[in-house]
Amino acid sequence: MTQSAQSTIYKYLSPEQVLQAKEQSVLLDVRSPIEFESEHIEGALNIPLSELEQRLDEIPKGKDLVMICRSGKRAERGAYSLMCKGMEPKVMTGGVLAWQKAGLSLTEGKKMLPIERQIQLIVGVGVLTGVLLGVFVNPWFLVVPGFFGAGLTFAGLSGTCALGLLLMKAPWNQLPGSCQ
Repeated sequence: MTQSAQSTIYKYLSPEQVLQAKEQSVLLDVRSPIEFESEHIEGALNIPLSELEQRLDEIPKGKDLVMICRSGKRAERGAYSLMCKGMEPKVMTGGVLAWQKAGLSLTEGKKMLPIERQIQLIVGVGVLTGVLLGVFVNPWFLVVPGFFGAGLTFAGLSGTCALGLLLMKAPWNQLPGSCQ
């Protein structure tokens, strides 16, 4: 393996290893604030992956850095990003799901469905309803799935999801103590 290839590999820790090293580590959870509020490892710092590069100054120095997410994939992306900034993060294998599976406790808060899943549900129901109404009632109802398709295309091209922005302002998605 070349030197440059070695430098892009980070160390993985099991949930049990993270628990043992917790006092000497900064646990950085890169999930969304809603996911973090629903459940997280006590003492973890939440900086969403999408904000990580803008909030580097919030990461405490002088301790080992352990990246955490739901299953490990976002933590790997975050670790790679931080490695490019000269840091040496570790990744907890399997994320919060593995932590739970190991029988370790989580701090639980208000249970909320992540915005991404809410979007998937709304778009899925909208497309299915529009197709069924278009086939069985009136072909003009096929405009509904076309509308959702156009919205998804715009979101993919622009990186902005109007439905997601709208859902973030919905009262059921407000975190305790947050302003709308």
